[in-house]
Amino acid sequence: MLLELIPQILITMKDKTKEQLNKKLAEIQSLFGGEPVYSKFSIIEKICLFISRWKYRLTRGLYLDIKYFIQRHTRGYDDLDKWNAAWYIARKSIPVLTAMRNSFKGTSLRWHREDRFGNIIELTHDEVFPNNEAPIALTENEWCEIIDDIIYAFKFVIDQDELALNEFDLKEYEKSKLRHKRGLKLFSIYIMSLWD
Repeated sequence: MLLELIPQILITMKDKTKEQLNKKLAEIQSLFGGEPVYSKFSIIEKICLFISRWKYRLTRGLYLDIKYFIQRHTRGYDDLDKWNAAWYIARKSIPVLTAMRNSFKGTSLRWHREDRFGNIIELTHDEVFPNNEAPIALTENEWCEIIDDIIYAFKFVIDQDELALNEFDLKEYEKSKLRHKRGLKLFSIYIMSLWD
């Protein structure tokens, strides 16, 4: 039945709006009732599916859970964390940075400046300490804004997969990407100042 519908679906999808395509997709899904398709032996299939899931959980799944548990407690991370290290680092950094932002004891020295186009330029040691004068420190609001930009950059790393799946405005995405780059640049400049 579905094989007969495929050529018809492909022909009718050409030059359609997104609403029409979503309506057609809902129509196709309604053919199956939104449920998995079982044969006339549905009870037997459900039992087999239940047994196979628990068999995996008690054999391979249990082995992997124990393996990852041991890895996390011996070396601090497991093999799953190596799979996407950027996501792991971002996920671990956000709570620490948020706590630091909410209760900090001081600010950092000013190690960057912005040009008229909004580009961040890292200052040299001579620019931070001119002629052995006292260096310029950031105000509390400036320091909070820097930490907010760094937190946003890490949240962007985590939410990037969801942005790719969901509908989004391209201009808004580009603005988010620029703020993400800004936060990572500030992180690279102020990483040695992130202590309380």
